[in-house]
Amino acid sequence: MSWQIIARQDWSDTADQRSTKTLLALVSFVVLLSGYVYPVLTEGPHTTATFSSYAVGWLTTLVPLVGVLLGYGAVVGERETGSLLLSLSLPISREDIVLGKYVSRTGLLAATIVGSMAGAGALVVYPFGTLDLLPFIGFVVLTVLFGAIWTGIGIAVSLLVSTKRRALVLGVTVFFVLVIVWDTVVGALALALEALGITDGDLPDPLQFVVGLEPGRLFRRLTEGFVDPSTTVDGAWYLSEWIALVLFAVWLVMPLGLAHLRFSGVDL
Repeated sequence: MSWQIIARQDWSDTADQRSTKTLLALVSFVVLLSGYVYPVLTEGPHTTATFSSYAVGWLTTLVPLVGVLLGYGAVVGERETGSLLLSLSLPISREDIVLGKYVSRTGLLAATIVGSMAGAGALVVYPFGTLDLLPFIGFVVLTVLFGAIWTGIGIAVSLLVSTKRRALVLGVTVFFVLVIVWDTVVGALALALEALGITDGDLPDPLQFVVGLEPGRLFRRLTEGFVDPSTTVDGAWYLSEWIALVLFAVWLVMPLGLAHLRFSGVDL
């Protein structure tokens, strides 16, 4: 069980860093702020289930950024200083290091999300809102898994390169493409197809499936399909929330799995 030792040590070291405290405090602040302003800026009835569709817009930008920044230096920092080779000279495998780091950093983000979500839920309920417990728990779980996806992407980046600077550049690039640029490209594509007379403004279902592979869009579709009773997911069967759940699971394991395969054979 060497990965547990790695996870405990990494949790302790990472949690003490000022940058980590800042990132996690930012998550708490934004989640609590969304819980505070949701009943103020929107029309009722206010429930913790409908709160999910409001908060998801905030979370699809914030959680990826924090996940990448938490994960990008996890392994490459030790590789750069040479301490990784020292660790591997002990009865610790590369798999132990990757799993321990992933559990530690995902756990830090998950604990922050759960704690701040509990506070946001209380702000939604008090004094005139309604608690829909099971949908809200489902939303918290989906948010934790979304954070795990992006922390995994950050650690995958850390496994693929040999310096922290390269890891930061690659991680920020992935975040920029999938979170910042993606929606703009999809919007431009829809306008271009409409201008050419191919569509009436909406993308065809197969194209919606392709552009919907981005983790944030999957997270939004899961929230609309499983959590918020006031929303539904329309379109072909492959655009359903159940298919989105499968693709969500693929994102959860694929980036880190592929990066680990390469890391396991690289000469350190």
